[in-house]
Amino acid sequence: MINYEKLWITIPTYWGDYGSPDNPPCIDFDHPTSPDGEETLSRTMGSLCRLSGDFNLLIVLAVTHIEYLQKVRKRVEQILEPFRSEKKLYLVTPTEVEQINSLLKTPLLKMDSYGNIRNVQLFVPYCSGAEFVIGIDDDEIVEDREYLKKALNAMNENDDIGGMAGPYYDREGEFRLKGAEALFQEENIFLKKNYYMNEALKIAMSGESSPAPGSVAFGGNMVFRRDTIARVCHDPFIPRGEDYDYVINALMKGIRFYFHQDIGIVHLPPDSTGSQAGDNVRKLKADIRRFLYMKTKLTEHRKQCPQENFSYDLLNPYPGAFLDDSKDLPEHAVSALLKGYSDHFDAESSRDFVKQASEESVRKAAEFFNYRQLWHEQLSLNSTDTVIGAAIARMCFIS
Repeated sequence: MINYEKLWITIPTYWGDYGSPDNPPCIDFDHPTSPDGEETLSRTMGSLCRLSGDFNLLIVLAVTHIEYLQKVRKRVEQILEPFRSEKKLYLVTPTEVEQINSLLKTPLLKMDSYGNIRNVQLFVPYCSGAEFVIGIDDDEIVEDREYLKKALNAMNENDDIGGMAGPYYDREGEFRLKGAEALFQEENIFLKKNYYMNEALKIAMSGESSPAPGSVAFGGNMVFRRDTIARVCHDPFIPRGEDYDYVINALMKGIRFYFHQDIGIVHLPPDSTGSQAGDNVRKLKADIRRFLYMKTKLTEHRKQCPQENFSYDLLNPYPGAFLDDSKDLPEHAVSALLKGYSDHFDAESSRDFVKQASEESVRKAAEFFNYRQLWHEQLSLNSTDTVIGAAIARMCFIS
């Protein structure tokens, strides 16, 4: 029996622009919606409101520049207006995050990274009594009317499933990344990333049993169990790939994510951007910082928490390929910058960037383990605090 009142579907929506040298964004989103541009949120909301069940919908609004917040909030509220009579709607912006932090013993939440935004998506439903949280992004649609039943029945039938992910399909119904097969002979691990992703996807989609344990996870199609949320946070410091990284953070706690072939969604990012539009220098730089950090964090984890060690084979072929000690990640990073973007980098600037990224990864890894402990403490305190839960729900509810 599915209790839809204990289900929360959360949608992050990113607005703003790439800024300028004099006014850079506080967070570098892949494809933020322009405050005056065409939006995709209403399409996503329409597809979700066609699903049966009295579930809760939480929209987490993030902006690249805080000066956009008031204008964008009004626009998002207008977008949500037609759906108020169909589902219980909640809206969280940086304003509500500040108010929530004021209720906590120690401030926990921010809106300045993908990981932090994802944590808001988990924290608010958790404190409001959610048993399951499903993450859907604002450039997606759910076409399968049985999506929720498939996802929640699988979770209810197997307590070993700490969380679950499903595939993305593009406009043509394809789950594989376009052009990735051509990277088979590429020697640089960063430039070959999409090939490794495709290999992982093919394995996940060809398994005879589903759901099955795996390392593939897309942030816009993930299901979280309450107990998992209490023990595992998103990493606030990961530049991108916070979805795959969450699977790693769960493994640190002995929690397995599963992949369900039959809970697919349609991913419709803007044509000129998005994860399938081809890497550019901005994304490559973020990937370099991401994988240098991921490897440093796992090395530190083995030192600090040997009792939590797990086999990195569980992460193969992706993102495990970046943990291969036979590959010199910093050298591959320098080579990728020079080979892919020689008009942006020379030998000196590429090495300077990688050196800074490596040093940053050491600092951030230490901070992550402190944050992980704080997350666990705060959620333990608020797991049964109905006063705080009710206050958060009132604060965010769209009446």
